Amino acid sequence: MDIAIHALAGILLGGLVNALADNLPQGRFLALPRYGDGSPRPLIAWLGLSAFLLGRRHAGAGDCADKMSWRYPLTELALAALLLTTHLVAGAKPQLSPGQQLLWQLYAVIFLLLAVVDIEHKRILFLPVLVASMLALFDAAVFPEHPPGLTSSLAGGLIGGIVFSLVYAGGQVYGRRLKHRSEKPTAFGKGDVYLMAMGGLIVGFPNVLVAMFGAVFLGGAGALAFIVGTRLLGERYVRFTALPYGPYILGTVYFVMLFPNAVGLGT
Repeated sequence: MDIAIHALAGILLGGLVNALADNLPQGRFLALPRYGDGSPRPLIAWLGLSAFLLGRRHAGAGDCADKMSWRYPLTELALAALLLTTHLVAGAKPQLSPGQQLLWQLYAVIFLLLAVVDIEHKRILFLPVLVASMLALFDAAVFPEHPPGLTSSLAGGLIGGIVFSLVYAGGQVYGRRLKHRSEKPTAFGKGDVYLMAMGGLIVGFPNVLVAMFGAVFLGGAGALAFIVGTRLLGERYVRFTALPYGPYILGTVYFVMLFPNAVGLGT
């Protein structure tokens, strides 16, 4: 029964994530769901899954250039999987209180929202980062029985922010050295610094060290896969193509949060 409830909650909250991903980058908070041409979506098409299953991907009949993308049902399914995974892992930790389990579920929702927006718009939304950071501090202060404690959380946020700030600054310096060239690198973004600071607050010190290493490793592997995939498809690879880095940070923070013992630093 719990599995069905969490799966359903993930699908419904995935619809909310989709709505926020549509509106927040445009400076809005929430608005009624619409198709790409601006026409309102009927109630049965508010969820991506129902829109796809019932053939309501667009407003008109027949083929349409403004069909809802696969992002909508995939986001809902992904959040269902994340909430289920979080529930199962948290349920195996008897020291975790129901309140902290709820916080872990909220982190999963925020992480997916940040990842979707970063993939689509190559930007990190500050408001969700701020909300998750405040939840992390609340978590550390109110539920100290499960690490990180408040001191560890603050240290993790500080170290994550400082280290990734140095990486960002290095990218800026390198970019200025190439300012007279036609190809310029896309510097490590400020949003990625905010993400790592947020992640440090969530996993604390010393687990933030593993999260940073994992993010760099996965980011490099993802960039390599992009280059190889581009060439295999016969397309020309453009140097310094901007790639979203946020999902790698979020993925490693999520993993370290759930499995601190797996990286040898948990308690």
